[in-house]
Amino acid sequence: MSKKILIVEDEPDYLDLLEHVLKKAGYSVAKAANGEDGLKAYKESKPDLVLLDLNLPDMDGLDICRKIRAEGPRPKTPILLCSVRSAVAPVAEGLEAGADDYVLKPFDASDLLARVKAHIPK
Repeated sequence: MSKKILIVEDEPDYLDLLEHVLKKAGYSVAKAANGEDGLKAYKESKPDLVLLDLNLPDMDGLDICRKIRAEGPRPKTPILLCSVRSAVAPVAEGLEAGADDYVLKPFDASDLLARVKAHIPK
């Protein structure tokens, strides 16, 4: 059975690209285009990892990360934040919010997959 990854991303091009890269690598994918749908999908799909954009239209990715950590249902699910931000402060803030890792956009597919595999080995 393949591992499931939830992608929470509001940019359709990135959402499609992330889905393609992950499916090609053998992962099952669930998707959400905003924070509210992302939290709902997290609770329903019980993913093995969440790939979470920081800048969503309805809620901040850091808030979603904090909610997952505080409310579960599986609060230890690995979370990889994904953003175009490259400054050190947002990275540190994301890790303090409970994220396990940080992927910068634009991303390299091999880097993304290495980070995913580090948190959920097949």
